[in-house]
Amino acid sequence: MRNRNLYHWVGIAVGVLAVLFPHILPRFQLRMVTEIVIVALLAMTWKMMLNEAGLFSFGHAVYFGLGAYASVLGWLHVKGLSLMSGILLGGFAAALIGFILSAFLVRMSGTYYALLTLAFNQLIWAIVWKWRAVTGGDDGLGKFPKPDLLGISMRDPANYYYLSLAIVAACMFLCWYFTKTPLGSVVKSIKSNEERAKFIGFNVGVSKVIFLTMLAFFAGVSGALYAQFQEFVGTSSIDLVMSTNVIFMAFIGGVGHFWGPLLGSGTYVYLSEYLSRYTDRWELIFGIVVVILVLFAPQGILGIARKKT
Repeated sequence: MRNRNLYHWVGIAVGVLAVLFPHILPRFQLRMVTEIVIVALLAMTWKMMLNEAGLFSFGHAVYFGLGAYASVLGWLHVKGLSLMSGILLGGFAAALIGFILSAFLVRMSGTYYALLTLAFNQLIWAIVWKWRAVTGGDDGLGKFPKPDLLGISMRDPANYYYLSLAIVAACMFLCWYFTKTPLGSVVKSIKSNEERAKFIGFNVGVSKVIFLTMLAFFAGVSGALYAQFQEFVGTSSIDLVMSTNVIFMAFIGGVGHFWGPLLGSGTYVYLSEYLSRYTDRWELIFGIVVVILVLFAPQGILGIARKKT
């Protein structure tokens, strides 16, 4: 009970700070916090895939990148497309691809599942990289509209931060709510014992497809928000580096904890930003930090904090 009250007050404090950030942080720091909020949603979807369903993906950035590209193409080619419609377009495009890919992925498990996600990621990355007429290839796409929302300019960093915070908070709430639904319980039972779930009468394949499609949608929303945040989308949003970064974020915070991805994304963004200021080999240093964390704190930062309390 004491720990629960502590987490409750910490959550309230974090929420208050999140609302006050635009008023207390300089512009550069606010941009970093906005990036953390956006990629935290992506890390959350990967964490849920592993923690709830026991599925390890090496290609999760495919949904993030496709959501980014779909939304940007919509803003470029659909006249008058609103900001929210573009973000939803990114989510639904990623969900559609997630539905198609999951039809193949659910037939696999373990190492084979992980390798197949890697193969799909490389396949779609190659298509995006080669299809220059549509995607811009390695030059990417930029100079697309940034529509206002209800007359409020999204070019103001504070306004866009609040929009991202509201959308990500709503998506994370839906992720949490899913774990409390009957379908969420079915997915957990499949992770525990897939054969027993089949014997009881659950449709394992359909349950996995619905679950993966939902996560693809949220990852696509994250990608659409990220594209508008950067005002650019390129192949780096869909490559293996991005997929690896997502794994790092989830593990740093703790895949066994709901708020782990948020803490992990914050740690990753801040460390990568500040280390890159001092050395070009910051990725080597960051990799060493992650190795040490995995060896001595496999439950992540939140796992360490929970042990001490």
